[in-house]
Amino acid sequence: MAVLPPWDESQVADADEQVVIAHNWDELRLMMWNYVGIVRTTKRLERARHRIALLRAEIHEYYAHFRVNRDLLELRNLVDCADLIVRSALSRQESRGLHYSRDYPHTLPVSFPTILVRQERERLTGAAASDR
Repeated sequence: MAVLPPWDESQVADADEQVVIAHNWDELRLMMWNYVGIVRTTKRLERARHRIALLRAEIHEYYAHFRVNRDLLELRNLVDCADLIVRSALSRQESRGLHYSRDYPHTLPVSFPTILVRQERERLTGAAASDR
């Protein structure tokens, strides 16, 4: 487990652009609803994964330059959750339960768990592949 260094506020400023956080939050919510909803396609899931990576980069930049607040932390956590949902959906190649994939319309005879496991390289470096 990586140890985070103590927070240093000397290089950050108050956020005068709180609207950026609100916009990213709305964008994430709408993108998840439209691309990762009940009816899914692999193409939309891939687009969602790409947008999540871009949002994560914007949030990281914002995080590095402005004082941390509750909304920013929640947005960062929501992006992580969205990434896990999309990666899990991409790994399931069937329609099961409430989620229907147009690319995989049938249910497999046996239900396999969709558990995301860190790759060995990620375990060693402590960073997810999407963070690189």
